[in-house]
Amino acid sequence: MNSRKYDLLSDDETAQILGIKKARLYNVCAAFDHRKDDEWELTEGEHFEWLSKNIGTRRFYEEGAMAIAKYLEETDTSGFFASFIDAVVERFTQRRKRTRQMLVRRRVIQEFQDLSGVIVKGDLVFIDRPRGIRILDTNGKGLNAAAKREQNNYSLKGREPMELGVHFDRVKDVEYWSQRGLARIAQNMSENLGQKSRRAWTEAVNEIVEDAVNQQRKYLDSFDARVRRAMDQVKAAANRKCQVSLIKQTPANPFDLHAHHLFDKATRPDLAAFHDNLLVMHKDLHCGFHNWHRSDSCEPKHFIEYLTSVESWRFENKRTSAHLHTLINRLEKLQRDFESRPHLTQN
Repeated sequence: MNSRKYDLLSDDETAQILGIKKARLYNVCAAFDHRKDDEWELTEGEHFEWLSKNIGTRRFYEEGAMAIAKYLEETDTSGFFASFIDAVVERFTQRRKRTRQMLVRRRVIQEFQDLSGVIVKGDLVFIDRPRGIRILDTNGKGLNAAAKREQNNYSLKGREPMELGVHFDRVKDVEYWSQRGLARIAQNMSENLGQKSRRAWTEAVNEIVEDAVNQQRKYLDSFDARVRRAMDQVKAAANRKCQVSLIKQTPANPFDLHAHHLFDKATRPDLAAFHDNLLVMHKDLHCGFHNWHRSDSCEPKHFIEYLTSVESWRFENKRTSAHLHTLINRLEKLQRDFESRPHLTQN
């Protein structure tokens, strides 16, 4: 696979960067194609890739767009394209900047897919140290060095010192960084890194990370995020063990654990993020129940029926029988407490 495919520009964007119509772009390509014996040549894989060779449509690398820009500048007799290479270079610079910012935004979104290491305090969102390192695209030493420089030299830059509870925090001996803290670390790294590619990334983090995290902050308040966070939390509390069969995940038995809504999410959204309404179980049990029940709506009583009929073979010895007894008591209580309370509001 061509690893450069992510650098390709569409013909529309190429024409926009060059300030010409798309028809003019392809006319220039045709001129390049017909002049095989001179300096003007577009090489597949270096300057462009075919989108459809039969139709003649292409996608362009920056090298190809620059070759076309130089052709336009040097062959134009009207003076319209005189000295516009600098403008094209600036457009490419801005494009690269936008692309890096998009990649940083995507990295932030990826790091928020698991909410177990996310703490929200007012307008600030703190993420654990490993996520911060990945967003900064650095390592532990790089983060430590930047934090130390920032704390020691902030006054030289006219900045306020980083504060515990604002830029960073520590919860149960785990280090967390807020969007403001990550921006400060990225700023410091940008001022001190020598490698251009690394500096370009940290500059993009500094420019976009606060807005990206603030956008995620809105998502964290959403129904779906609250539900997923609750599901992550109950699975973590289960400690890799199915709460029905008591089977534990091991390297030799790496099954998936699902969090099942006893009162279904669609019918009872008020209970969707309520921990007692979530039961962690082996994926086979979860899928087996829904295949058996064949209804979008379900309640704890339906799962009890499934366990005592279809899955009764799992509870034949003294230990598992006692566990089933306790589990049914839990589910019956949930059924009794909430079946007549359809308007419970979950904060």
